[in-house]
Amino acid sequence: MTKEDFKFDINAKKVHKLDKDLIESLEVYAKLKNYEYFSTTEYNKWDKKIAGSETFVSRFGSWNKALRIIGIEGGRERKYTHEELVENLENIWKELNFPPGKRQLAKYGKKISEQPYNRIWGSVKSACEQIALFHDGKITREQLLLKSKTKNERRTIPLNARWIVLKRDNYTCKKCGGSPGKDQTIELEIDHIIPVAKNGTNEVINLQTLCRECNQGKKDIV
Repeated sequence: MTKEDFKFDINAKKVHKLDKDLIESLEVYAKLKNYEYFSTTEYNKWDKKIAGSETFVSRFGSWNKALRIIGIEGGRERKYTHEELVENLENIWKELNFPPGKRQLAKYGKKISEQPYNRIWGSVKSACEQIALFHDGKITREQLLLKSKTKNERRTIPLNARWIVLKRDNYTCKKCGGSPGKDQTIELEIDHIIPVAKNGTNEVINLQTLCRECNQGKKDIV
């Protein structure tokens, strides 16, 4: 359609982009950036985007939440060293006088999310257990800082597998049916149906989409 052919129709309906179309557009740009974190400013300059960053913020709750769906974490937390993460947990623990969980992490200390702890130690609870072992003299500081590194690398789900599972499950939690497109508070995660601890693999057939609450509930039961 040329400018001359354009019709200023007062009754024209606003085109509603589907969640999957928005995420697929984000995925295309992420590939161009080698899946490194990118800002809204960078994305908005891309001439092939199907919607501006404000659409993603409105639909998924925040820019970082939209990026997490395709496996990209916010830029700041990736810069924390293992030592800084441990010190942050220790300081919060001293302030509260009990081992902190993910909710306390969001309110105290440097307000770091649970994600870097999950990547390095498997969970916030596991990180606290290792800190306790260190202070009891049962492991060295070096062992504490390197704990679960090998295990975590084996557990990491490749981005292409994560993307296949999200599309297969229609960006919806398989347990409760929740979707970021319907509820901005929902954050999706990729779960192992058979846990890694029980020899579960990263094959797509062993992966499913769960919201964070359902995934955490499953871990509590297990």
